[in-house]
Amino acid sequence: MVFSLLLLASPLVHAAQSDNTTLGIEIIRAHFQGAGLVPYLMANFTPTALLTATYAGGGIVTPGQLLPKSRTQTAPNLTITPVNMTTLLNEKYTLVMVDAWAPGHTDPRGQICHWVVNGVTVQDHSVLTHAGVEVEQYRGPTPPSGSGPHRYVILLYAQQFPTVSPPQGFHILNNNPGFCHLADYVKASNIGPLIAGTYFTVEEGVATFTPSPTSPVATSTLLASGSSGPSASTTGSVAQHNGAFSSSGNYLTILLAPFLWLLAL
Repeated sequence: MVFSLLLLASPLVHAAQSDNTTLGIEIIRAHFQGAGLVPYLMANFTPTALLTATYAGGGIVTPGQLLPKSRTQTAPNLTITPVNMTTLLNEKYTLVMVDAWAPGHTDPRGQICHWVVNGVTVQDHSVLTHAGVEVEQYRGPTPPSGSGPHRYVILLYAQQFPTVSPPQGFHILNNNPGFCHLADYVKASNIGPLIAGTYFTVEEGVATFTPSPTSPVATSTLLASGSSGPSASTTGSVAQHNGAFSSSGNYLTILLAPFLWLLAL
């Protein structure tokens, strides 16, 4: 009896988890669009999985969250959840973290690479870098004072080949992170498709220029409109992000309540 009920409940749990992941992907797509990362950093952003970052001393980093520099000086823990919960994440991946500058600012040298690791693996949804080839060791954000809110973007690519060449001309001088043009690197090295990404911001001092405006994201609009894509939301509060997942969690509780009640008998 109990086993049969668990079998019945299992598909419902997977369906709710998939809905949460789908919503999370729509949220991060909308944030990349609203923050100007699309098209500045990449022509388009269509992830197939949800990437989450957690720094020591804090919870999961929400898209675009402003973090103190001191909290970001050691590498975060990363987890990845595909939309399809039965998808096997047994490939090798390339992990990249770049400084995409403050909105509206560009540099002819490209972006600053803060972390580049080839041959990354995934185990129990955790992104593992220890067995990978570390092209650029993790270097915490150090934006110059007054340069505005720098956008630090973490991306995960599915490798098409066992090895990946480093960015052309990539080198480190005086222990500073190297510059690279991310789009050129991805194309030249033939890494593979971008499957997930997230970003946060770090700012030191008060900006001495006016950054380009960004579009906030209304999670409630995304929740109501389903999978209408990032263009469906351009106004509202980023703070609604966690509320949307809470709503989905409440829905799951209501959905499973009859099964839990029968189990208690």
